[in-house]
Amino acid sequence: MKWLPTPALSAALAVLALLALLAVTLNRPDLLVIALPFAVSTVGGLFRRAYRGPTVSISTEAATLLEGESTRLRYRISSDEPIDAIRLRPDVRGWLALTDGGADVCTTVAGGRPVEFDYRLASTRWGHGQLDAVGVTAYTAGGLLRADEVVPARVAVRILPLREGFTAVEAVPDAAGLVGLHRSRRPGDGIDLAGVRPFVPGDRLRRINWAVSGRTGQLHVTATYSDRDTEVVLVLDTSVDIGAAGTSADTGDGAGAAGAGGTVDRAVRAAGSIAEHYLRNGDRVGLLDLSRPSRPMPSRSGRGQLNRLLELLLEVRAGSVEEAAVRRSLARLSARSLVIVLSPLLEESIAGALAQARRAGRSLLVVDTLPEQVTVPEHGPWTELAWQLQMLQRENLADALVEHGVPIVPWLGAGSLDAVLRGLSRTARAPRAGVR
Repeated sequence: MKWLPTPALSAALAVLALLALLAVTLNRPDLLVIALPFAVSTVGGLFRRAYRGPTVSISTEAATLLEGESTRLRYRISSDEPIDAIRLRPDVRGWLALTDGGADVCTTVAGGRPVEFDYRLASTRWGHGQLDAVGVTAYTAGGLLRADEVVPARVAVRILPLREGFTAVEAVPDAAGLVGLHRSRRPGDGIDLAGVRPFVPGDRLRRINWAVSGRTGQLHVTATYSDRDTEVVLVLDTSVDIGAAGTSADTGDGAGAAGAGGTVDRAVRAAGSIAEHYLRNGDRVGLLDLSRPSRPMPSRSGRGQLNRLLELLLEVRAGSVEEAAVRRSLARLSARSLVIVLSPLLEESIAGALAQARRAGRSLLVVDTLPEQVTVPEHGPWTELAWQLQMLQRENLADALVEHGVPIVPWLGAGSLDAVLRGLSRTARAPRAGVR
């Protein structure tokens, strides 16, 4: 660190020079006596100055947080020489906030005795946060010398979306692989009773139902449904981000962990909740962001898939959507997958692509992510009327999707999808004309 004179040193030298000049010019030796304390304090302060600056290190207890959680940001300041005063100004970026006075720290450091401080680093919204650098201002020689330096910090924190408690106890429409917890419509090894039937060659002896066999005089076995997994594909409609009260996509502000958030906020949080539920049950979950249809996340299972999916959710932003790309992306999805679309239903092109996918035999479910209370940014005298027309168009799109057999449910947290999944299961059991 390079030490530079402060205004205090400049003022002290100016006073000494003025008193010496007046003493010589006016032949006033008493002025030299007045100047003597200024000279002694200035020289004494410069004699006790530090020649090297302090060392500042910063660390956090946790690198991953949930929305609303906090961690400890720890400062460690050390110096071989005494420092009269040190001021730290951290440059916190992203969805992080320093509370309890941690945004501006002032202290002194004795030579050879490190000083440590802990401050709360709070997360305010899902996404990324980082501490890029810390501005350090040090004073020595009794405040006569000052040094400024920017210390790189490189502290990064990822903030995962706050996942609501989500449960779906209903059977999924098309269970596929033999590894999950969902009941299939196919007979096989499992725990759910499918009925009692006559014994045929190949049946296992442990399946024989002796009570029924004794009454009928013919061997009967207990049949069960196989336990199968399902493939769940989460489709995020990020074509627009309409915020709740006090938020808007134009400013990029979010309601934070405590607020309702906008459509993108609700979609990300709901996607995290649904993905965690199905992945914990052994299912396979994939992700498709309609504003980036060329970069889908393949469906996989396991804890690693949940970590990868949450990491991808942190990058979700509102963007433009092309109807042709959306249709191609939906067409590439597996015909047996359960497609959960998280959308505010404000784009006619996306609604048309969903209707086409439903006609092709896809099992579709739309989760409405539009908040109940919406504050639209004022753009002129016709803003309110334009928004009312937009809501009428939204109702028409929703009615058209329902007519095509696409159920729509608002996101209400735990159990909000059970009723719709029950209806999808009944629809999947019915024969489909023209669909193999």
